[in-house]
Amino acid sequence: MNLPLFGGKKKKESNVIRDYERTLQEAKDAMNRGDDARAEVLLRRINRWVTEDFDRIEKMSGEERRKISRILTEAGENMLLVKDHDYAIKTLEKAKILDDKNVRAWVDIGRNLLERNVQIPYAVACLKEAVKIDPNDVEAHILLGDAFRIQGQIKDAIETYRRALELDPKNEVVISKLLKIQPDDVEVLKSYADILKDKGDEEELLKVYNKLYSLTRDEKYLEAGLDIDPGNRDLLITRVRFLMEDNDLVEANRIVEQLRRDYPNDPTVEMLYEELRGVEKEEYKPIAVDELFGDLGIDETLSEISEVEEIANVETESPGEQVVEEKEEERPEINRVDEFLKYFEEDRNRARELLGQLTDEEFMELMAKEVNFDLANFILENVSLDRGNMALESMIAQEKFEYAEKMLNEILKRNFKNAKALFYKGKLMAAKGNDMGARNFLTMSVKFDPSMKEMIKNDKLLQKYAGEDWFKKLIS
Repeated sequence: MNLPLFGGKKKKESNVIRDYERTLQEAKDAMNRGDDARAEVLLRRINRWVTEDFDRIEKMSGEERRKISRILTEAGENMLLVKDHDYAIKTLEKAKILDDKNVRAWVDIGRNLLERNVQIPYAVACLKEAVKIDPNDVEAHILLGDAFRIQGQIKDAIETYRRALELDPKNEVVISKLLKIQPDDVEVLKSYADILKDKGDEEELLKVYNKLYSLTRDEKYLEAGLDIDPGNRDLLITRVRFLMEDNDLVEANRIVEQLRRDYPNDPTVEMLYEELRGVEKEEYKPIAVDELFGDLGIDETLSEISEVEEIANVETESPGEQVVEEKEEERPEINRVDEFLKYFEEDRNRARELLGQLTDEEFMELMAKEVNFDLANFILENVSLDRGNMALESMIAQEKFEYAEKMLNEILKRNFKNAKALFYKGKLMAAKGNDMGARNFLTMSVKFDPSMKEMIKNDKLLQKYAGEDWFKKLIS
């Protein structure tokens, strides 16, 4: 018969702790045998004993309470393993009551709630307490960062992850989490490169070197990558883009010829070759990387926008402060585009909702603003193909290509394999009469995502190519 620990004949405190430890070990042995049902009974027994005699246990010495708290924590962790979530939380709660400095108990509660996506505010509170108790606990910081992300508190998540990385610079988990939020963070990418170098993961290291080279234009990353793989396709393609940008077409041609030998019939290589050599039957001069993946007409557009803003500023100047104040009162405090941008920095979930509510006109207004990679990538990921296509059609009808191009170019500079962006870019090329550009971008789109064929096939604008052999082959 299993009686309460202090029922009947009184036991010494040392015997009590031994009973707890013995029962916990029996439960662990049962789990090792695969008998989770027996383990669950034993673990719940520990919880029940503590409940029945909690007042007396609280009167034990501090060291003895801490021992029992640790036993309860391990019992709670094993309850989580056998999916006994409710009793696990109850057991862990008792553990932190007996020892409010028991970081493991606070962290275990927070982790379990996050994994089940329940009671997130309480999970945040527990993890904040864990970090307060032990500011050097890396896991607590990572989990707290996860909780902030779930709540849409992106800035807080980044700050918390960065603290975890400071504590453990080689932590690949936290690096991965940071790069999901900020894929172009150079310092984090450098840390990731160091880890990959230590692991000997050359395939992934080459990708990181390519990205670092793209972001910084520092030749040391190109050289480091080519030391590993002298003929690396992606690194050499990136090199060609920068050479084209600098108008060094002789060296660009040399590398492209090498790529054509090493990677025959590769669509990306052929696209670069055609851009350098020109297109038959068309007066087609070489296009720099800005035209291929960069700022198509953006400099001129920004200049025009700047001139318009200067004129507007002159026209709205007033000699009297009172008139300015009256105009300020007439202006709305914040429009939906500004509201979206505000929440993009503070609450991505809310920003996602607002993005879906924008009209085509508001969407174009958003495109007219400065769009960095993070924002552009967020927009592209959260706008459906149909919705994006409708907005693009509206822009094309008004010949406001530059708005969409700014977003697409920013994405393609960083990730030329984004099929959705390549489709939109191909459509823009078609609208501008750049048939070869349209062909190249659409071909790349299908290469990276074959499902894009259906979108291309049914697009009204692209029907002008319906009689072309390349188009028929592309959608077949």
